[in-house]
Amino acid sequence: MANRRVGCFLSGGLDSSLVSALASKFAQENGVDYPFQTFAIGMSTESTDLSAARKVAAHIGSEHHEIVFTPEQGFEVIEDVIYALESYDVATIQSAIGMYLVSKYIKEKTDTVVVYSGEGADELCQGYGYFHFAPNSKEAEMESHRLLNTMYLFCGLRADRITAAHGLEIRVPFLDHHTPKGGIEKELLRKAFDGTDLLPEQVLWRKKEEFSDGVSSVEKTWKAILQEHIENLVTDKDMKDAPEVYKFNTPQSKEAFYYRKIFERLFPNRSSLIPYTWLRKWMN
Repeated sequence: MANRRVGCFLSGGLDSSLVSALASKFAQENGVDYPFQTFAIGMSTESTDLSAARKVAAHIGSEHHEIVFTPEQGFEVIEDVIYALESYDVATIQSAIGMYLVSKYIKEKTDTVVVYSGEGADELCQGYGYFHFAPNSKEAEMESHRLLNTMYLFCGLRADRITAAHGLEIRVPFLDHHTPKGGIEKELLRKAFDGTDLLPEQVLWRKKEEFSDGVSSVEKTWKAILQEHIENLVTDKDMKDAPEVYKFNTPQSKEAFYYRKIFERLFPNRSSLIPYTWLRKWMN
């Protein structure tokens, strides 16, 4: 499979679970002589990602690593994340914080260098929840193409930059050019592995969750914690002045303003790196 040790990000969602299960299976079949490692992160041991990832790891027999982080640990790396991403997009930063911490763990605590990931399946197979609101199949297909063509600005950027910041090499098999495209909520992808016992049924048919939601504790979401932390760091006057201070991609929330302020300090006059911020379509 590789000359260097291989592992896999495992959120317990459909995409990373399938990649983990298949990579582990192929490793065994090809006589890899070390335990296949999987890595999951969350804000409590009961976060939905960690709970689901635990089931998958037990099912496929991987050497599983769980990383639990506190809000303070997340806050501490925000500037490092923005520096690595060279982005101020809110959704990208929210999900990148968890990926940054798990990548840091892999670098410091293991000898895994090559890490597989489930990136790309949501764009390819129309896995985001807002696809339910697509007016017709043609519009949905066009949106899927748009997401794939702009991945380098958002999810693809996160996966590439955050792992590279820790000397890791990411592999994204769903973005292989030979992968077929499926239907809404990745039904084709799920059905392709139904009845194979490759994954627990609860995971194979687990509802899509954003990375920044899946890592959350049961008490409060990571998004809400970030927003509460930032609330007093950005004033109402800052928001009032935002259209004049940041005329391009004007921040629409205090969280967006906070990230943009850090970005402008690190990369002055480079806001055009992002033509627009990531938003769901067909939803209010």
